[in-house]
Amino acid sequence: MKLCKIEAAGPLPAEEEFSFSEKKVQGARVGKRGETMLYIESPRRYKLYTDGADRVHILSGSGHFKWARGETPFAAGESFLAEQTGEYELNGACTCIVERAAKA
Repeated sequence: MKLCKIEAAGPLPAEEEFSFSEKKVQGARVGKRGETMLYIESPRRYKLYTDGADRVHILSGSGHFKWARGETPFAAGESFLAEQTGEYELNGACTCIVERAAKA
């Protein structure tokens, strides 16, 4: 179980490459690209869950992750690996792309 800062792994898809729902989820605008990528525009807090691995790329904004082992700050331009964290939260107004490990 870990949540740590990592180097970004190359170019990320543009917002236009995601399909967005008309309805908000947890107050956020959420888009999907395939089965493994999310685009999240959150005004204050967004909860996620993973038993696998998520790569979270912060496009804009700042705040902190809240997870079982405490809090970890984030800012625009940073990327993180959330590995087997269970439930974790993005706290702070931010826009990010979440890459989820493909399910076997």
